[in-house]
Formats: sequence, C-alpha cells, structure tokens
Amino acid sequence: MDLLQTLGVWMTGDFSGILRGRYELLWVAFAMTVIAYLAANRFTVAGLGQQFTANAGLNYGRLLTFGLVIVSVVSAVVVVTAGVVPFLGLVVPNVVSLMVGDNVRKSMPWVAVLGAGFVLLCDMIGRLVRFPYEIPLGVVVGVVGAAIFLYLLLRSPSRVH
Repeated sequence: MDLLQTLGVWMTGDFSGILRGRYELLWVAFAMTVIAYLAANRFTVAGLGQQFTANAGLNYGRLLTFGLVIVSVVSAVVVVTAGVVPFLGLVVPNVVSLMVGDNVRKSMPWVAVLGAGFVLLCDMIGRLVRFPYEIPLGVVVGVVGAAIFLYLLLRSPSRVH
C-alpha cells in the first residue's frame, strides 16, 4: 500500500514526501543547471537558427544535443524527487521571456526565482485552502498554471512589445 501512495504522490507532485535521503539527487539537477548557465550564451545563439549558429563557428547539432541532455537530466531528477508539476516549465519561462527577452543568460536567474516563488505560493495555497488537510502541489499549480497559460494565449496581440 505504501508504494501505491508513493506513486500517487509522484503523479501529482508533492513536497510532503521529500525527506532526508530523498532529496540529495537534486544536487545533480543543480550541477546541470550551473552547466546550462555557463553555456547560456551558446544556447541563445542556437535559438537564432542553424545557419546563424554555423556562421558563429558553433556546431548546431552538438549544441542542441547538449541542451537536450541538460534539460532531460534536470527534468528527470526533479520528477523523480518531487513528482510531476504541470505547467511550471511552460508558464514561468514564457512570462519571463515577455519581461526580459530571449537572452538565456539574463532570463535563467529570473526563471529560477519566479519559478520558486510560483511553486512556494501554490504550495501555501494548497496548505491553506483545506486546512488542516493539504491539496497536492501539482493540483494547485495545474489549476493556477492553466489559468495563466490561457491568459497568455488569449490576450490581445496589441499588448505584445
């Protein structure tokens, strides 16, 4: 029965099961994030297209593979540790991109700070709405994230800078 509960928590995203011995794997995600930050300028160049990247003297295919490996490892480690947190990687980077632009080195710290703040706010909402019970983080982030995502999709294009 304990494994079934763990699977349920993993599918909805929850921080209540993260105790000593279950979060140390996040150091791998931190290390990969530092590597991604160090290569951020190259990722910005890759975002400009294959021909521009080749003209800048970079191998587009290797750079793309390198970025995909980093994103895959970070995503896998976080999902294994905290579970699935829907809309987080979709909403926060798009909001930051609207504020800061497409420069990866400038936007990464803002994505980290706003993402952490968004998760913290949703976790507090999940703990307070049905006190003394708790709504799983994944459910709250899914509802709030879906509302923000719909707003981003349906807002008038005249507001885009």
